[in-house]
Amino acid sequence: MKNLKLLIYWAKVYVYFINLYLKVFLLRITFSKKVFIGIAMDGDLGDMVASEPILHRLNQKFGNTHITWITSKKLFPIYENHPLVDTQLDQKYTLLSYLFQKSNPFHHYYNLHLSGFRKDETTGVSISNAKADLLGIHLSNYYDHHNLLEIVLKLCDLSIEDAQPQIYLDNLPFDIPWSKPYWVIHCKSNAGFRDWTDENWQKLLLKIIDQWDVKIIEVGHVNPLNFQHGNFISMVGKTSLSDMMKIIKGSSFFIGLDSGPTHIANACMIPGLILKGEFLNFKTYMSYSGMYKNSQNVKVLFNESGKAKDLTLDKVWTELCQLVGKEK
Repeated sequence: MKNLKLLIYWAKVYVYFINLYLKVFLLRITFSKKVFIGIAMDGDLGDMVASEPILHRLNQKFGNTHITWITSKKLFPIYENHPLVDTQLDQKYTLLSYLFQKSNPFHHYYNLHLSGFRKDETTGVSISNAKADLLGIHLSNYYDHHNLLEIVLKLCDLSIEDAQPQIYLDNLPFDIPWSKPYWVIHCKSNAGFRDWTDENWQKLLLKIIDQWDVKIIEVGHVNPLNFQHGNFISMVGKTSLSDMMKIIKGSSFFIGLDSGPTHIANACMIPGLILKGEFLNFKTYMSYSGMYKNSQNVKVLFNESGKAKDLTLDKVWTELCQLVGKEK
């Protein structure tokens, strides 16, 4: 029975793979003068946003491109309005990456995951990346010398550069709870060990409101802060990804963790304070390119002796006051 279920699963994956293969192949026939590029990244929100500059570089390198981004359907809003992304394909099965590496309909295909980053739960197949292995970039060392953009540039055979990620949003209105100006915070990352403590967030919010009387919106998908104030509203779990990006883009200041919404704030070039600490075996590391790497309007506050949760409230408050340019 177990073998039969596995066989049926493989059959479903192959049917899905063949349908996508034929879809791209027919597009190649229709647009025969274009260079078809496939990019596979079904990973985290932050990785997707940080990788955006490769689209411009690939278009410059190959000229008349047709770019397909293969990712989880829930992440489609990141690139659905991007002028260089022609098609998005749903990474419905993890094994799709495994099959595309063996055979694909693109002129150039780039897998932006490192070996072992994804494993198909049903079959136990771990997705490898021969290019990353050849470059010596592994899950244990990828942050030692590169930020996220630099890693994907190398995986795409592009020279290393510092570039500003961008976000392209539609013009559909979204009813933001307050008129501008307002600040945005993001308190819960996918990896909980990157988080600051709820107690410190609550104390920080009170100090911010008391000092600057600003309106603050919390964004995210899970675990909103237990905090009530007339100047604060939590939109955690209450918006689509597209609307959350619009909220961040409309803000005047951002405070967050090393997370997807922080990469969005970087792409929207919002001044901010980012709380970071050790991550896995990386004691210090830089995730960002562009503004969040270089600007004096941004402070990446790193706890070099532990995790982000161990940053003191006094340290965060002092850095915030210096950044905002006000006296405590």
